[in-house]
Amino acid sequence: MEKIGRNAPCPCGSGKKYKKCCLPMHQESSAQEFSAEPFTLVPEFTDLDRLSNSVVDLIEEGRLEEAETVCHQLLVRYPDQIDGTEMLAAPLDALRRIACRCRNMERHKT
Repeated sequence: MEKIGRNAPCPCGSGKKYKKCCLPMHQESSAQEFSAEPFTLVPEFTDLDRLSNSVVDLIEEGRLEEAETVCHQLLVRYPDQIDGTEMLAAPLDALRRIACRCRNMERHKT
């Protein structure tokens, strides 16, 4: 169906311009159609999401070796996704922070 220009003659045959005749009615009906069904976004978690989220949970629990293992699972199962690579840095970063805290604590003891 070809789009009707606002200044074109109304297709109803009234002889009026479309914008002065049927356009308001068409705009109102299309707005009602558009808002007739409310849109709700329901997130659907996949295995990729679950594995990726579990890395964060494991790190927060201090289970860094397990987090690293799950990162490697992500890399094997989903090699074309960035999650495994990005998440692999997280347990290593947590280890680095722990090591820095330990060094700082040792310095302050002496």
